[in-house]
Amino acid sequence: MQNDYLIVGGGTAGAVIAARLSEDPACRVLLIEAGDDVVPGNEPADIRDPFPAATLNPHYFWSGLTATASDGGAPAPYPQARVMGGGSSINGLYALRGVPSDYARWAEAGGGDFSWDGVLPRFQGIENDRDRQDQRAGWHAVSRTPKEQWPDFVRAMEQAAGRDGLPFVPDINEQPSDGFFAMPNAIDAEARVTTAGSVLTPEVRARANLRILPNTVATRLRTQADTVVGVDAIQNGTTIRLSADRVIVCAGAIHSPTLLLRSGIGPADELAALGIRPVLDRAGVGRNLQNHPYMFFALTLPRGKRVATDLRRFALAGIRSSSRMPDCPPSDLFNFIIGRVSGRSYGPDFALVGSALYAPKSRGSVRLRSADGRDAPDVNFRFLSDPADAPRMVAAARQAERLLRDPAVLAEYHEAFLLPGALAIKQFNRPGVAGKALALAAQAAANSPAMLRRRIFGRAFNSGPPAVHRAGGRAIADAQILSSISPMGHPAGTCAMGRAADPMAVVDPAFRVHGMKNLFVADASAMPVVPSANTNLPTILLAEMAAERIGASTFGPSDS
Repeated sequence: MQNDYLIVGGGTAGAVIAARLSEDPACRVLLIEAGDDVVPGNEPADIRDPFPAATLNPHYFWSGLTATASDGGAPAPYPQARVMGGGSSINGLYALRGVPSDYARWAEAGGGDFSWDGVLPRFQGIENDRDRQDQRAGWHAVSRTPKEQWPDFVRAMEQAAGRDGLPFVPDINEQPSDGFFAMPNAIDAEARVTTAGSVLTPEVRARANLRILPNTVATRLRTQADTVVGVDAIQNGTTIRLSADRVIVCAGAIHSPTLLLRSGIGPADELAALGIRPVLDRAGVGRNLQNHPYMFFALTLPRGKRVATDLRRFALAGIRSSSRMPDCPPSDLFNFIIGRVSGRSYGPDFALVGSALYAPKSRGSVRLRSADGRDAPDVNFRFLSDPADAPRMVAAARQAERLLRDPAVLAEYHEAFLLPGALAIKQFNRPGVAGKALALAAQAAANSPAMLRRRIFGRAFNSGPPAVHRAGGRAIADAQILSSISPMGHPAGTCAMGRAADPMAVVDPAFRVHGMKNLFVADASAMPVVPSANTNLPTILLAEMAAERIGASTFGPSDS
Protein backbone atom coordinates (compact mmCIF):
# COMPACT_ATOMS: atom_id res chain seq x y z
CA MET A 1 0.00 0.00 0.00
CA GLN A 2 1.33 3.44 -0.92
CA ASN A 3 1.25 5.99 1.88
CA ASP A 4 1.28 9.74 1.55
CA TYR A 5 3.29 10.03 4.78
CA LEU A 6 5.35 7.44 6.61
CA ILE A 7 6.44 8.57 10.07
CA VAL A 8 9.35 6.70 11.65
CA GLY A 9 9.03 6.82 15.43
CA GLY A 10 5.93 7.24 17.58
CA GLY A 11 7.63 9.28 20.29
CA THR A 12 6.86 12.78 21.51
CA ALA A 13 7.20 14.28 18.02
CA GLY A 14 6.01 11.41 15.84
CA ALA A 15 2.73 10.96 17.69
CA VAL A 16 1.89 14.65 17.34
CA ILE A 17 2.78 14.77 13.64
CA ALA A 18 0.77 11.62 12.87
CA ALA A 19 -2.28 13.07 14.60
CA ARG A 20 -2.02 16.40 12.83
CA LEU A 21 -1.34 15.12 9.30
CA SER A 22 -4.13 12.54 9.53
CA GLU A 23 -6.64 15.35 10.18
CA ASP A 24 -6.80 15.57 6.38
CA PRO A 25 -8.89 12.52 5.40
CA ALA A 26 -7.35 12.59 1.91
CA CYS A 27 -3.88 11.82 3.34
CA ARG A 28 -2.88 8.25 4.11
CA VAL A 29 -0.60 8.30 7.15
CA LEU A 30 1.44 5.37 8.46
CA LEU A 31 3.13 5.64 11.87
CA ILE A 32 5.69 2.99 12.85
CA GLU A 33 7.13 2.63 16.34
CA ALA A 34 10.00 0.35 17.39
CA GLY A 35 8.46 -0.40 20.77
CA ASP A 36 5.07 -1.31 22.18
CA ASP A 37 1.96 0.76 21.68
CA VAL A 38 0.46 2.52 24.72
CA VAL A 39 -3.28 2.60 24.16
CA PRO A 40 -5.27 5.36 25.92
CA GLY A 41 -7.28 3.94 28.79
CA ASN A 42 -5.12 0.83 28.92
CA GLU A 43 -1.72 2.31 29.83
CA PRO A 44 0.57 0.24 32.09
CA ALA A 45 0.54 1.40 35.71
CA ASP A 46 4.18 2.47 35.63
CA ILE A 47 3.56 4.79 32.67
CA ARG A 48 0.48 6.35 34.30
CA ASP A 49 2.38 6.88 37.57
CA PRO A 50 3.12 10.58 38.31
CA PHE A 51 6.30 9.34 39.97
CA PRO A 52 8.45 8.35 36.94
CA ALA A 53 8.43 4.62 37.65
CA ALA A 54 8.54 3.96 33.88
CA THR A 55 12.14 5.20 33.91
CA LEU A 56 13.01 1.99 35.77
CA ASN A 57 11.42 -0.46 33.31
CA PRO A 58 14.03 -1.73 30.82
CA HIS A 59 11.28 -2.95 28.48
CA TYR A 60 10.63 0.66 27.45
CA PHE A 61 14.21 1.35 26.36
CA TRP A 62 16.66 0.45 23.60
CA SER A 63 18.95 -2.30 24.84
CA GLY A 64 22.71 -2.11 24.45
CA LEU A 65 22.84 1.65 23.93
CA THR A 66 25.75 3.36 25.71
CA ALA A 67 27.17 6.86 25.69
CA THR A 68 30.42 8.51 26.74
CA ALA A 69 29.88 11.61 28.84
CA SER A 70 33.29 13.25 28.48
CA ASP A 71 36.45 12.73 26.45
CA GLY A 72 38.53 9.95 28.00
CA GLY A 73 35.58 8.56 29.93
CA ALA A 74 34.17 5.07 29.72
CA PRO A 75 30.88 4.38 27.91
CA ALA A 76 27.93 3.81 30.25
CA PRO A 77 24.37 2.62 29.60
CA TYR A 78 22.31 5.48 28.22
CA PRO A 79 18.51 5.14 28.37
CA GLN A 80 16.51 6.16 25.28
CA ALA A 81 12.81 5.45 25.03
CA ARG A 82 11.52 2.67 22.80
CA VAL A 83 7.76 2.86 23.39
CA MET A 84 4.82 4.78 21.97
CA GLY A 85 4.96 8.32 23.30
CA GLY A 86 8.76 8.14 23.51
CA GLY A 87 10.22 10.39 26.17
CA SER A 88 6.78 11.60 27.24
CA SER A 89 6.03 8.03 28.41
CA ILE A 90 9.15 7.58 30.55
CA ASN A 91 10.61 10.98 31.49
CA GLY A 92 10.62 13.00 34.72
CA LEU A 93 7.46 14.91 33.63
CA TYR A 94 8.98 18.43 33.74
CA ALA A 95 6.96 20.76 31.49
CA LEU A 96 9.26 23.71 30.80
CA ARG A 97 9.15 25.88 27.68
CA GLY A 98 12.68 27.26 27.82
CA VAL A 99 13.64 30.93 27.58
CA PRO A 100 13.41 33.55 24.80
CA SER A 101 17.11 33.35 23.94
CA ASP A 102 16.70 29.65 23.04
CA TYR A 103 14.35 30.42 20.19
CA ALA A 104 16.29 33.49 19.10
CA ARG A 105 19.29 31.20 18.64
CA TRP A 106 17.16 28.77 16.61
CA ALA A 107 16.19 31.63 14.31
CA GLU A 108 19.77 32.88 14.02
CA ALA A 109 20.90 29.40 12.98
CA GLY A 110 18.52 29.47 10.01
CA GLY A 111 15.43 27.91 11.56
CA GLY A 112 12.98 30.51 10.29
CA ASP A 113 10.48 32.26 12.56
CA PHE A 114 11.19 30.92 16.03
CA SER A 115 11.00 34.22 17.90
CA TRP A 116 9.63 34.12 21.44
CA ASP A 117 6.66 36.22 20.32
CA GLY A 118 6.08 33.65 17.59
CA VAL A 119 6.24 30.52 19.77
CA LEU A 120 4.49 31.92 22.86
CA PRO A 121 0.92 31.67 21.52
CA ARG A 122 1.71 28.19 20.23
CA PHE A 123 2.82 27.05 23.67
CA GLN A 124 -0.32 28.56 25.16
CA GLY A 125 -2.42 26.70 22.61
CA ILE A 126 -0.72 23.39 23.44
CA GLU A 127 -0.87 23.66 27.22
CA ASN A 128 -3.88 23.09 29.41
CA ASP A 129 -2.29 24.61 32.51
CA ARG A 130 -4.45 23.74 35.49
CA ASP A 131 -2.94 26.58 37.53
CA ARG A 132 -3.43 29.30 34.91
CA GLN A 133 -6.95 30.69 34.88
CA ASP A 134 -6.68 33.06 31.91
CA GLN A 135 -5.54 30.57 29.27
CA ARG A 136 -7.70 28.66 26.83
CA ALA A 137 -7.34 24.94 27.35
CA GLY A 138 -4.99 23.05 25.07
CA TRP A 139 -4.48 19.28 24.95
CA HIS A 140 -1.33 18.94 27.09
CA ALA A 141 -2.21 19.13 30.79
CA VAL A 142 0.25 20.86 33.15
CA SER A 143 0.05 21.20 36.94
CA ARG A 144 2.25 22.02 39.93
CA THR A 145 2.57 20.67 43.45
CA PRO A 146 1.12 23.33 45.80
CA LYS A 147 3.56 24.92 48.24
CA GLU A 148 1.63 23.58 51.22
CA GLN A 149 2.54 20.07 50.07
CA TRP A 150 6.27 20.82 49.82
CA PRO A 151 8.60 19.41 52.51
CA ASP A 152 9.88 22.05 54.92
CA PHE A 153 13.36 22.18 53.38
CA VAL A 154 11.90 23.21 49.99
CA ARG A 155 10.06 26.17 51.49
CA ALA A 156 13.25 27.07 53.35
CA MET A 157 15.22 26.91 50.09
CA GLU A 158 12.71 29.26 48.48
CA GLN A 159 13.37 31.81 51.21
CA ALA A 160 17.13 31.29 51.03
CA ALA A 161 17.06 31.77 47.24
CA GLY A 162 15.22 35.05 47.75
CA ARG A 163 17.97 36.22 50.09
CA ASP A 164 20.43 35.16 47.36
CA GLY A 165 18.76 37.47 44.85
CA LEU A 166 16.48 34.87 43.23
CA PRO A 167 12.85 35.77 43.98
CA PHE A 168 9.87 33.44 43.63
CA VAL A 169 8.44 33.36 40.09
CA PRO A 170 4.74 32.41 40.12
CA ASP A 171 4.69 30.96 36.58
CA ILE A 172 8.13 30.22 35.09
CA ASN A 173 6.67 29.46 31.66
CA GLU A 174 4.82 32.75 31.36
CA GLN A 175 7.59 34.68 33.13
CA PRO A 176 10.84 33.04 31.91
CA SER A 177 13.21 34.85 34.25
CA ASP A 178 15.79 33.92 36.86
CA GLY A 179 14.27 32.87 40.15
CA PHE A 180 12.76 30.10 42.27
CA PHE A 181 9.56 28.45 41.01
CA ALA A 182 7.14 25.59 41.48
CA MET A 183 7.97 23.00 38.83
CA PRO A 184 5.35 22.61 36.09
CA ASN A 185 4.71 18.92 35.47
CA ALA A 186 2.95 16.95 32.74
CA ILE A 187 0.42 15.52 35.20
CA ASP A 188 -3.36 15.45 34.95
CA ALA A 189 -5.53 14.06 37.75
CA GLU A 190 -2.49 12.30 39.25
CA ALA A 191 -1.58 10.57 35.99
CA ARG A 192 1.28 11.15 33.55
CA VAL A 193 0.44 13.05 30.36
CA THR A 194 1.87 11.47 27.19
CA THR A 195 1.55 12.20 23.50
CA ALA A 196 0.53 8.55 23.07
CA GLY A 197 -2.64 9.28 25.02
CA SER A 198 -3.23 12.99 24.60
CA VAL A 199 -2.96 13.30 20.82
CA LEU A 200 -3.27 9.69 19.67
CA THR A 201 -6.68 9.55 21.28
CA PRO A 202 -9.21 6.80 20.54
CA GLU A 203 -10.91 9.20 18.10
CA VAL A 204 -7.64 9.85 16.25
CA ARG A 205 -6.76 6.15 16.19
CA ALA A 206 -10.18 5.38 14.65
CA ARG A 207 -9.42 7.43 11.54
CA ALA A 208 -9.54 5.28 8.44
CA ASN A 209 -6.54 7.09 6.94
CA LEU A 210 -4.19 6.45 9.91
CA ARG A 211 -2.37 3.15 10.47
CA ILE A 212 -0.15 2.49 13.48
CA LEU A 213 2.40 -0.33 13.43
CA PRO A 214 4.10 -0.90 16.81
CA ASN A 215 7.10 -3.21 17.29
CA THR A 216 8.35 -2.15 13.87
CA VAL A 217 12.00 -1.10 13.64
CA ALA A 218 13.13 0.95 10.64
CA THR A 219 16.49 -0.37 9.44
CA ARG A 220 17.10 1.67 6.29
CA LEU A 221 15.62 4.41 4.15
CA ARG A 222 15.01 3.25 0.59
CA THR A 223 16.27 5.72 -1.98
CA GLN A 224 16.23 6.13 -5.75
CA ALA A 225 18.94 8.64 -6.71
CA ASP A 226 18.14 11.74 -4.62
CA THR A 227 14.63 10.65 -3.67
CA VAL A 228 13.43 8.69 -0.64
CA VAL A 229 10.68 6.24 -1.58
CA GLY A 230 10.14 4.25 1.59
CA VAL A 231 11.62 2.34 4.49
CA ASP A 232 12.89 -1.18 5.13
CA ALA A 233 11.84 -2.37 8.57
CA ILE A 234 11.65 -5.41 10.82
CA GLN A 235 8.25 -6.11 12.33
CA ASN A 236 8.15 -8.78 15.01
CA GLY A 237 11.19 -10.45 13.46
CA THR A 238 9.99 -10.25 9.84
CA THR A 239 11.55 -7.94 7.25
CA ILE A 240 8.99 -5.73 5.52
CA ARG A 241 9.12 -2.97 2.88
CA LEU A 242 7.01 0.13 3.35
CA SER A 243 6.46 2.71 0.62
CA ALA A 244 5.52 6.37 0.92
CA ASP A 245 5.54 9.62 -1.00
CA ARG A 246 7.12 11.32 2.01
CA VAL A 247 9.11 9.88 4.90
CA ILE A 248 9.32 11.83 8.18
CA VAL A 249 11.99 10.59 10.59
CA CYS A 250 11.06 11.18 14.25
CA ALA A 251 13.30 8.63 15.96
CA GLY A 252 15.03 11.08 18.33
CA ALA A 253 18.43 12.73 18.42
CA ILE A 254 20.29 9.41 18.72
CA HIS A 255 18.35 7.16 16.35
CA SER A 256 17.29 9.69 13.68
CA PRO A 257 20.89 10.39 12.60
CA THR A 258 21.68 6.68 12.98
CA LEU A 259 18.96 5.79 10.46
CA LEU A 260 20.18 8.45 8.02
CA LEU A 261 23.79 7.29 8.34
CA ARG A 262 22.88 3.65 7.77
CA SER A 263 21.01 4.76 4.66
CA GLY A 264 24.07 6.49 3.18
CA ILE A 265 23.16 10.05 4.21
CA GLY A 266 25.99 11.72 6.11
CA PRO A 267 29.76 12.28 5.93
CA ALA A 268 30.65 10.38 2.75
CA ASP A 269 34.21 9.48 3.73
CA GLU A 270 33.15 7.96 7.06
CA LEU A 271 30.32 6.01 5.47
CA ALA A 272 32.53 4.66 2.68
CA ALA A 273 35.11 3.54 5.24
CA LEU A 274 32.39 1.39 6.84
CA GLY A 275 31.36 -0.11 3.51
CA ILE A 276 28.19 1.97 3.20
CA ARG A 277 27.50 3.45 -0.23
CA PRO A 278 27.15 7.23 0.20
CA VAL A 279 23.86 8.55 -1.17
CA LEU A 280 24.23 12.13 0.04
CA ASP A 281 27.38 13.73 1.46
CA ARG A 282 26.06 15.77 4.38
CA ALA A 283 28.73 16.37 7.03
CA GLY A 284 26.33 17.51 9.77
CA VAL A 285 24.42 14.25 10.16
CA GLY A 286 25.24 12.97 13.65
CA ARG A 287 27.27 16.04 14.59
CA ASN A 288 26.29 19.00 16.81
CA LEU A 289 25.12 16.60 19.57
CA GLN A 290 24.10 18.54 22.67
CA ASN A 291 22.77 17.61 26.08
CA HIS A 292 22.55 18.93 29.62
CA PRO A 293 25.17 17.67 32.13
CA TYR A 294 23.87 17.33 35.68
CA MET A 295 24.74 16.03 39.14
CA PHE A 296 22.97 15.47 42.46
CA PHE A 297 23.09 16.07 46.18
CA ALA A 298 21.01 13.49 48.11
CA LEU A 299 19.38 14.67 51.33
CA THR A 300 18.27 12.61 54.32
CA LEU A 301 15.10 14.02 55.87
CA PRO A 302 13.84 13.82 59.46
CA ARG A 303 10.46 12.32 60.25
CA GLY A 304 7.74 14.94 59.98
CA LYS A 305 9.68 16.94 57.37
CA ARG A 306 9.10 14.69 54.37
CA VAL A 307 6.66 14.78 51.51
CA ALA A 308 3.42 12.93 52.26
CA THR A 309 3.78 9.20 51.64
CA ASP A 310 0.79 9.17 49.28
CA LEU A 311 2.05 12.07 47.15
CA ARG A 312 3.65 10.36 44.17
CA ARG A 313 5.34 13.45 42.79
CA PHE A 314 8.94 13.82 41.62
CA ALA A 315 10.12 17.35 40.80
CA LEU A 316 8.68 19.97 43.15
CA ALA A 317 10.59 23.17 42.41
CA GLY A 318 13.34 24.66 40.32
CA ILE A 319 15.79 27.55 40.24
CA ARG A 320 16.91 29.39 37.11
CA SER A 321 19.95 31.64 37.27
CA SER A 322 22.53 33.22 34.99
CA SER A 323 26.28 32.65 35.05
CA ARG A 324 26.88 36.05 33.40
CA MET A 325 29.96 34.65 31.75
CA PRO A 326 31.02 36.32 28.47
CA ASP A 327 29.10 35.12 25.39
CA CYS A 328 26.80 32.92 27.49
CA PRO A 329 23.02 33.35 27.32
CA PRO A 330 20.89 34.29 30.34
CA SER A 331 19.32 31.61 32.54
CA ASP A 332 22.03 29.11 31.60
CA LEU A 333 22.18 27.49 35.08
CA PHE A 334 19.48 25.26 36.52
CA ASN A 335 18.87 23.69 39.92
CA PHE A 336 15.90 21.50 40.74
CA ILE A 337 14.42 19.84 43.80
CA ILE A 338 12.98 16.31 43.92
CA GLY A 339 10.77 15.40 46.86
CA ARG A 340 10.92 11.61 46.75
CA VAL A 341 13.48 9.22 45.30
CA SER A 342 11.42 6.04 44.91
CA GLY A 343 7.88 4.85 44.53
CA ARG A 344 8.63 2.43 47.36
CA SER A 345 7.82 3.18 50.98
CA TYR A 346 11.21 4.71 51.76
CA GLY A 347 10.98 7.14 48.82
CA PRO A 348 9.95 10.20 50.89
CA ASP A 349 12.73 9.60 53.43
CA PHE A 350 15.18 11.18 50.98
CA ALA A 351 15.21 14.10 48.56
CA LEU A 352 17.48 15.23 45.75
CA VAL A 353 18.80 18.61 44.75
CA GLY A 354 20.13 18.54 41.21
CA SER A 355 22.39 21.01 39.42
CA ALA A 356 22.70 21.31 35.66
CA LEU A 357 24.16 23.41 32.87
CA TYR A 358 21.19 24.24 30.62
CA ALA A 359 22.98 26.16 27.84
CA PRO A 360 26.11 24.08 27.15
CA LYS A 361 28.59 25.08 24.46
CA SER A 362 30.22 21.64 24.14
CA ARG A 363 29.27 19.53 21.14
CA GLY A 364 29.49 15.78 20.65
CA SER A 365 28.57 13.26 17.99
CA VAL A 366 26.61 10.16 17.01
CA ARG A 367 28.60 7.88 14.69
CA LEU A 368 28.17 4.38 13.36
CA ARG A 369 30.41 1.66 14.74
CA SER A 370 29.81 -0.52 11.71
CA ALA A 371 27.46 -1.07 8.79
CA ASP A 372 25.66 -3.76 10.81
CA GLY A 373 22.23 -2.46 11.76
CA ARG A 374 22.33 -4.52 14.95
CA ASP A 375 25.23 -2.46 16.35
CA ALA A 376 24.28 0.47 18.58
CA PRO A 377 25.83 3.77 17.50
CA ASP A 378 28.84 5.39 19.16
CA VAL A 379 27.50 8.30 21.23
CA ASN A 380 29.94 10.80 22.75
CA PHE A 381 28.55 13.94 24.39
CA ARG A 382 32.03 15.44 24.94
CA PHE A 383 30.84 17.30 28.03
CA LEU A 384 33.16 20.11 29.19
CA SER A 385 35.11 20.08 25.91
CA ASP A 386 34.28 23.77 25.52
CA PRO A 387 36.21 25.81 28.12
CA ALA A 388 33.11 27.83 29.05
CA ASP A 389 31.23 24.80 30.38
CA ALA A 390 33.23 23.52 33.38
CA PRO A 391 33.18 26.79 35.35
CA ARG A 392 29.44 27.19 34.73
CA MET A 393 28.70 23.62 35.80
CA VAL A 394 30.64 24.26 38.99
CA ALA A 395 28.75 27.53 39.51
CA ALA A 396 25.41 25.72 39.34
CA ALA A 397 26.55 23.13 41.88
CA ARG A 398 28.02 25.77 44.19
CA GLN A 399 24.72 27.62 44.14
CA ALA A 400 22.94 24.48 45.33
CA GLU A 401 25.61 23.89 47.98
CA ARG A 402 25.31 27.49 49.16
CA LEU A 403 21.55 27.18 49.59
CA LEU A 404 21.90 23.85 51.37
CA ARG A 405 24.35 25.46 53.80
CA ASP A 406 21.93 28.27 54.64
CA PRO A 407 21.16 27.85 58.39
CA ALA A 408 17.40 28.00 57.83
CA VAL A 409 17.62 25.24 55.21
CA LEU A 410 20.03 23.15 57.30
CA ALA A 411 17.47 23.11 60.09
CA GLU A 412 15.07 21.14 57.88
CA TYR A 413 17.23 18.14 56.86
CA HIS A 414 19.95 15.93 58.34
CA GLU A 415 22.76 15.93 55.76
CA ALA A 416 23.48 16.18 52.04
CA PHE A 417 25.68 13.70 50.16
CA LEU A 418 27.33 14.27 46.78
CA LEU A 419 26.23 11.33 44.63
CA PRO A 420 28.61 9.73 42.14
CA GLY A 421 27.76 10.20 38.49
CA ALA A 422 24.81 8.02 37.39
CA LEU A 423 21.08 8.31 36.89
CA ALA A 424 20.13 9.11 40.49
CA ILE A 425 16.69 7.54 40.42
CA LYS A 426 18.29 4.22 39.45
CA GLN A 427 20.80 4.49 42.29
CA PHE A 428 17.85 4.43 44.69
CA ASN A 429 15.84 1.81 42.75
CA ARG A 430 18.10 -1.07 41.80
CA PRO A 431 16.45 -4.28 40.58
CA GLY A 432 16.48 -7.80 42.00
CA VAL A 433 17.94 -8.99 45.28
CA ALA A 434 20.45 -6.13 45.33
CA GLY A 435 17.58 -3.67 45.00
CA LYS A 436 15.70 -5.20 47.93
CA ALA A 437 18.84 -5.07 50.05
CA LEU A 438 19.39 -1.45 49.08
CA ALA A 439 15.79 -0.61 49.98
CA LEU A 440 16.26 -2.09 53.44
CA ALA A 441 19.55 -0.25 53.86
CA ALA A 442 18.03 3.02 52.71
CA GLN A 443 15.11 2.74 55.07
CA ALA A 444 17.43 1.85 57.94
CA ALA A 445 19.78 4.69 57.11
CA ALA A 446 17.02 7.31 56.97
CA ASN A 447 15.80 6.50 60.46
CA SER A 448 19.04 5.70 62.28
CA PRO A 449 21.22 7.85 64.55
CA ALA A 450 23.51 10.27 62.72
CA MET A 451 26.77 8.31 62.76
CA LEU A 452 25.15 5.04 61.68
CA ARG A 453 22.98 6.82 59.10
CA ARG A 454 26.01 8.44 57.47
CA ARG A 455 28.01 5.23 57.47
CA ILE A 456 25.18 3.20 55.89
CA PHE A 457 24.39 5.83 53.26
CA GLY A 458 28.02 6.45 52.33
CA ARG A 459 28.65 2.74 51.76
CA ALA A 460 25.35 1.97 50.03
CA PHE A 461 25.74 4.81 47.51
CA ASN A 462 29.52 5.11 47.39
CA SER A 463 29.17 8.78 48.28
CA GLY A 464 31.61 9.01 51.17
CA PRO A 465 30.98 11.33 54.13
CA PRO A 466 28.28 13.99 53.82
CA ALA A 467 29.10 17.15 51.91
CA VAL A 468 26.86 19.25 54.16
CA HIS A 469 25.47 18.79 57.65
CA ARG A 470 24.86 20.95 60.68
CA ALA A 471 28.40 20.55 61.95
CA GLY A 472 29.84 21.57 58.59
CA GLY A 473 30.51 18.63 56.27
CA ARG A 474 33.47 17.95 54.05
CA ALA A 475 34.98 20.29 51.49
CA ILE A 476 34.14 19.42 47.89
CA ALA A 477 36.73 20.24 45.23
CA ASP A 478 35.66 21.51 41.82
CA ALA A 479 37.13 18.34 40.31
CA GLN A 480 34.82 16.20 42.46
CA ILE A 481 31.80 18.12 41.22
CA LEU A 482 32.86 17.73 37.60
CA SER A 483 33.59 14.02 38.02
CA SER A 484 30.03 13.45 39.29
CA ILE A 485 28.20 14.73 36.20
CA SER A 486 26.05 12.55 33.97
CA PRO A 487 24.07 13.16 30.76
CA MET A 488 20.39 13.99 31.04
CA GLY A 489 17.91 12.38 28.67
CA HIS A 490 17.87 15.51 26.52
CA PRO A 491 19.97 14.80 23.41
CA ALA A 492 19.41 17.30 20.60
CA GLY A 493 20.92 18.85 17.49
CA THR A 494 22.21 15.88 15.47
CA CYS A 495 20.15 16.73 12.34
CA ALA A 496 20.22 20.45 12.96
CA MET A 497 18.04 22.94 11.14
CA GLY A 498 19.96 25.56 9.20
CA ARG A 499 20.80 27.07 5.85
CA ALA A 500 21.75 24.84 2.92
CA ALA A 501 25.11 26.61 2.61
CA ASP A 502 26.02 25.55 6.14
CA PRO A 503 27.67 22.11 5.80
CA MET A 504 26.68 21.22 9.35
CA ALA A 505 22.98 21.90 8.75
CA VAL A 506 20.83 18.90 7.87
CA VAL A 507 17.26 20.19 7.47
CA ASP A 508 15.71 23.45 6.29
CA PRO A 509 12.97 25.45 8.11
CA ALA A 510 10.34 23.14 6.56
CA PHE A 511 12.23 20.14 8.09
CA ARG A 512 13.26 18.87 4.61
CA VAL A 513 16.67 17.23 4.46
CA HIS A 514 18.99 19.38 2.36
CA GLY A 515 19.71 17.65 -0.93
CA MET A 516 17.09 14.89 -0.66
CA LYS A 517 13.59 14.76 -2.05
CA ASN A 518 10.66 13.76 0.14
CA LEU A 519 12.70 13.20 3.32
CA PHE A 520 12.10 15.12 6.54
CA VAL A 521 13.50 14.97 10.07
CA ALA A 522 11.27 16.45 12.77
CA ASP A 523 12.23 15.80 16.39
CA ALA A 524 14.77 17.13 18.91
CA SER A 525 17.57 16.23 16.49
CA ALA A 526 16.40 19.15 14.30
CA MET A 527 16.92 21.69 17.10
CA PRO A 528 19.96 23.85 16.22
CA VAL A 529 20.53 24.50 19.94
CA VAL A 530 19.30 22.46 22.90
CA PRO A 531 16.77 24.59 24.80
CA SER A 532 17.34 25.74 28.36
CA ALA A 533 14.64 23.34 29.49
CA ASN A 534 13.76 19.68 29.63
CA THR A 535 13.13 18.92 25.99
CA ASN A 536 9.64 17.36 26.03
CA LEU A 537 7.52 20.53 25.76
CA PRO A 538 9.86 22.22 23.22
CA THR A 539 9.74 19.01 21.15
CA ILE A 540 5.94 19.13 21.18
CA LEU A 541 6.13 22.74 19.95
CA LEU A 542 8.56 21.73 17.21
CA ALA A 543 6.29 18.84 16.16
CA GLU A 544 3.23 21.06 15.90
CA MET A 545 5.18 23.49 13.72
CA ALA A 546 6.67 20.64 11.68
CA ALA A 547 3.23 19.22 10.88
CA GLU A 548 2.15 22.60 9.54
CA ARG A 549 5.31 23.19 7.54
CA ILE A 550 5.56 19.68 6.13
CA GLY A 551 1.90 19.68 5.17
CA ALA A 552 2.35 23.00 3.36
CA SER A 553 5.69 22.22 1.69
CA THR A 554 6.02 21.18 -1.93
CA PHE A 555 7.33 17.79 -2.95
CA GLY A 556 10.99 17.93 -3.88
CA PRO A 557 14.39 18.81 -2.44
CA SER A 558 15.17 21.63 -0.09
CA ASP A 559 16.11 24.84 -1.86
CA SER A 560 16.78 27.10 1.12
